[in-house]
Amino acid sequence: MRILISAVFIASLFCFFISQEYANMTTYAYGDESTSKDKPGGIHQSYLLAKKEDSGYIFEKDIIITTDDLDKEKKQDKKEVVEKDKEIVVKEKQDKKDSQKEIVVKEKGESYTLDMAYETLEKGEKHKARDIFSALYFTEADHEKRNKIKTELDKLNAELVFSMVPSPDAIIYTVKPGDTFSTIASEFNTSYELIMKINNKGRSLIRVGERLKILKGEISLLIDKSDFTLTVLLDGHFIKQYSVGIGMFDKTPEDVFLVKDKLKNPTWYSPEGVYEYGDPRNLLGTRWMGFEDKGDFYGYGIHGTSEPETIGKPSSNGCIRLLNEDAEELFKFVKLKTKVVIQK
Repeated sequence: MRILISAVFIASLFCFFISQEYANMTTYAYGDESTSKDKPGGIHQSYLLAKKEDSGYIFEKDIIITTDDLDKEKKQDKKEVVEKDKEIVVKEKQDKKDSQKEIVVKEKGESYTLDMAYETLEKGEKHKARDIFSALYFTEADHEKRNKIKTELDKLNAELVFSMVPSPDAIIYTVKPGDTFSTIASEFNTSYELIMKINNKGRSLIRVGERLKILKGEISLLIDKSDFTLTVLLDGHFIKQYSVGIGMFDKTPEDVFLVKDKLKNPTWYSPEGVYEYGDPRNLLGTRWMGFEDKGDFYGYGIHGTSEPETIGKPSSNGCIRLLNEDAEELFKFVKLKTKVVIQK
């Protein structure tokens, strides 16, 4: 009998250990984290990422990471990426805010240098060299180097833009019966004055079969208050620059405007009265290029001046002023809806 009892006891003890070991293989860790009901029998499995070893229990110290911690890490990684992207976007916005002054000197994966510009020029690739010099000009901080680059740009543009030499900047148009400078200008979305200037035409007469050089691309203006300059851009590239006067006490707004009207020999409607062209009190000079009103900014524009000594200084009530001869030349580039960027 004792032998039978002992055998039963040993067998029971063996079954106990076997069942406990099986339990160790199927026990799940529970916690406050989200659970899943996907396991058979509706068992709620914790997402605690811990591996069960020999014991049937998982203590808090054994938990490697919880789903909350994992989510936090993912969110932190995402936040770092977003913040990194945000920094890039902020830099890009700052670059854009600085407009052409901070143009990234890269095109088709290339970083430009002055040596590259001169090498390109020596190869006879004048148009490409002009574009490289242009990009370098707007990123160069050294005043002496900028002046050196500007000298090269002026020489290149004298040929590429302001002469009859064929250029990627322009097309050659053959005059047809019935053409006038105005109809040709309308067809190519430019001004007839600019066509006449480029083709060195003193009169508006043209002959059938005559070949005319006509600029293609978008003309825009960049006014930099920091160095009192107005730069004419063709598809973003430097082609001409003028010295200007700007508003006293920072009255010239920094924004993007569109030209809404152009006037020769303008009348000035000032707060003190109305002064016809030729009146010594008329400060507008020989040309006026007015901007479309924008929010609180109204009545602004670009004009000549009867006070040439004020060019290169903060001297106006907010408008941009040029020497009369410069205003008259700029007038030929500008058409309605021309974009004007004013920056500091």
